[in-house]
This record gives sequence, C-alpha cells and structure tokens, in this order.
Amino acid sequence: MDGPGGTVLSSPAQERSSLVISIVSIIVLAGITSSIADEPASRETCRPTLARLTHVELGKSGEFRWNCSGEESDVGFYIVFIRPSGTYVLLKIPRGRNSFEFTPDIPGTWRWLVIHTDPDRSKPDAESEPGTFSVTESRNRN
Repeated sequence: MDGPGGTVLSSPAQERSSLVISIVSIIVLAGITSSIADEPASRETCRPTLARLTHVELGKSGEFRWNCSGEESDVGFYIVFIRPSGTYVLLKIPRGRNSFEFTPDIPGTWRWLVIHTDPDRSKPDAESEPGTFSVTESRNRN
C-alpha cells in the first residue's frame, strides 16, 4: 500500500515481526559478545605436570620438562630448584617453552616445581606438585 510521498507502509503485524526480529538479533549478538569476552576469564590457569627426572650428575645439565595441556604459547612459567640446604634458584622461563636445562651446583636430593602465571595476571598462579631428583658426583673423576 502506498502512503504519503510514495513510501510503502507496513501493517502492525509486520512492524511487530520486525521489532521481534531486531530484539532477538540484539540479544543473540550480545550473548555471543559476552561469551567471547568471558571465555579467557572462565579458563583456569593450568596446573603444570612435571616429567619424571630422577638423576643428574654434578657438573652436567639435566633437562627438566613439564606439560600444561591446552595452553597457548603465550603463557608464563617460572621454575624453582630447591637445594638440599633449602636455598633455591628461581628462573623465569622464556615464553613458548615447556622445558629447561639446569646444572645443579651441589650434590644431594633436590626438589623442583613449576609455577604457571597468567599473562594478564587476572587469574591466580598454579603450581605443580614438587618433583625430586638426586645429584651425585661423577664416577669417572680423574
């Protein structure tokens, strides 16, 4: 039907239908935007799982590995090596790595753990269960 100025007028039913479609579209878009915005916050910081390493010779490096399944390469890790005396070495791991070579400086039973930090610091850190390894002097000393 033509109205003033040659425009097409719609019936009240068509206007309600258009209004309902617009409202539903807005609600759906708001829900999608909200779920995308909430997704990083809903993920928890992964708790690292250590690979077993039982022995390292004094003066040689051991390769210490861990796993955080489903994590991005942009996560941050710290590794802590605790000497038999109780003092420790804390090292920041370069992004994108899940292993680190370390050379212990004294013999004995060492402990180690990995701390996973959230890049934007919005979630709490997650620590691995501690692992242990023994450091012995090399048998082939001259």
